[in-house]
Amino acid sequence: MAQGPGFDELQPILLIATPWRSRAYILAELQERGYEVRALPGIHLALGYLIRRPQVRPALVILDPEGDPDFSREKIRDLLEITDPAPWLVITSGIRPISWPELTQSDRVQLIKRPVTIGDIIRQVEQYLPAKDE
Repeated sequence: MAQGPGFDELQPILLIATPWRSRAYILAELQERGYEVRALPGIHLALGYLIRRPQVRPALVILDPEGDPDFSREKIRDLLEITDPAPWLVITSGIRPISWPELTQSDRVQLIKRPVTIGDIIRQVEQYLPAKDE
C-alpha cells in the first residue's frame, strides 16, 4: 500500500466530490478528527487549485467522481501527475465500476465500491494517515 507524507508535515487531504452531501459529510468527519482538508466540488476546480498553488502537495486524494462532468481519462491523468506521489481513494459505483488502467492498475489508487459509509472512508484514510490524536 502506498504511503503518503507523514501527518506531521501538515499537507492537506484533497477531497474532490461533486455531490455536496458526500463532500460535506466526509469533510466534517475528517476535520473532526484533526485532518487539514481542502474540499472542492469537481476535478476541474481541483486542477486549477493545484496549478495555482504548486507549493500544495496533498498527503492524500479522495475522489468521488459521481456526477462530475469533467471526469475524463485526460483530466485524471493530469490530476495523478500533479498530485504525485500522493495515494488516492476513489469512490466508484458498484454497478458501473471504473475500468481505466490509470486508476485500476496504479499502486497509488485504491478503489472503494459503493455502497460505502463515511466510516468506511475514514477507516481507509486512517490506513494512510493516522488521526492526529493517535
